[in-house]
Amino acid sequence: AASGVAIGSWLWGYNRENYKFDRELRQKNEFKILDFRNAQSQLWREDIRDIISLTEKKMDAYLIISVLQLDACLGLFTEGRLEPGTPPWLLQLYMMTLGAAFMFLLMSAWFAMHASVVAQCSSVRLLTQFVRLPIPTWGEVEDMRTYASSYEHLHPGHWLR
Repeated sequence: AASGVAIGSWLWGYNRENYKFDRELRQKNEFKILDFRNAQSQLWREDIRDIISLTEKKMDAYLIISVLQLDACLGLFTEGRLEPGTPPWLLQLYMMTLGAAFMFLLMSAWFAMHASVVAQCSSVRLLTQFVRLPIPTWGEVEDMRTYASSYEHLHPGHWLR
């Protein structure tokens, strides 16, 4: 009878250690899945930053060109006089087209700045509302956890497997 108790105690301890080992592997697996989810969301966040930065860089290039052309337009307004004796209708057409060019270039610079700001705001909104880091809830963390006493609540058929 004593040898049966000793064998039963050894089997109990052996299977309990196997149970704890299995639970530890399961927990490591779930932590690795969390790492993969974090890496995936980091990739998504990086993609959003890359796409938004394309828009910002393009708008910066447009802004530089528009401001340079606006400077040339102002130079024509101040120093670009037509020769004396130019017909009045040509002078009016010149000033009208120069004024229209000035307004279009001013709007172009304004819209380029506005588009850059909107792109940055959209980036912040996407990163803070839609592509958040997958932080596990308390319930998920608790489900990953295994208590050693839970082995004793298993069905007896699973004790000696």
